[in-house]
Amino acid sequence: MIRLRALLPAVLCVPLLAACWNGRILFTFEQPFWSSIGGESRVGAALAVASAERGYFPRIDVEPVSPDPVSALAGKIAPRGYAAVIVGPLLSFEWEGFATKFPRTKFVLIDAPVPSRDAPANAVFLTFDRTGAFRDAGRAAGTKVQTKFGAVDASGLGPRIAVLTSVDSDISAAEVDAFTRGVADSLDGGRPEARFLTAPVDTSAVNAAVSQMRRAGAEIFLLGLGEHNPSGLQALRDAGGSAVLGDWLVSGAFPAQVLFSVEEDVPGGIALALDGLRTGVMRVSGPVKLVSGKKI
Repeated sequence: MIRLRALLPAVLCVPLLAACWNGRILFTFEQPFWSSIGGESRVGAALAVASAERGYFPRIDVEPVSPDPVSALAGKIAPRGYAAVIVGPLLSFEWEGFATKFPRTKFVLIDAPVPSRDAPANAVFLTFDRTGAFRDAGRAAGTKVQTKFGAVDASGLGPRIAVLTSVDSDISAAEVDAFTRGVADSLDGGRPEARFLTAPVDTSAVNAAVSQMRRAGAEIFLLGLGEHNPSGLQALRDAGGSAVLGDWLVSGAFPAQVLFSVEEDVPGGIALALDGLRTGVMRVSGPVKLVSGKKI
């Protein structure tokens, strides 16, 4: 459990007396999700403020994955009478096991698919659509190489951009396609070169792929290598070039090589979802932003 003592200064700065008292709110996250969104200090403070602004007193629980997380969550809710509960992935996928058991409790379910029917009346589904941000990043990558090389036939600059993904990719096929379409938007239909690394993916394989694609002229890489993204950034530091990737702020590795990272604003999305609880909205799309490592 995250102790609120460290978060109290942030909470006390919010004019609670001006808000209606809506009761206790529980944030329940499993690892590694909590670490992936920034960890205790930054995210915890933002969630505490968002709760207090809406009249909730927050408690943040961060737990390892348990054998029976649904029962564990029910055991937390029942004796405390939480007015609202925010459930992180992947536990949110199992909402049928707890949302219907506590009809007086309101739930925010993060990243769970919205059911086509029989959705619970006491839940808001918070999702993050990153495809638009990846298309924007593709457009920016295309513009950058066109500015550098100034070719009359912009479509011929497509190979200056590379897509390097693997079996462990943290970027979906839809997001790769959005990036590719963004490149084509800027380069008159030009398409990046793509390579897919199969298992086993290791540092030597990443280094070899980056070196070969750099020798072929690639300047900007879309990296979808999962836990090997830092290896890809290091290879780009050594071979030259920059990258577009997702969730870079988790590691913060090699910032000079990060042209853009696609980052979900989880606290911002939760704040919107809390407003949705009040207005009766079933689905909320959380904000997604592009972050440049070079500016951090």
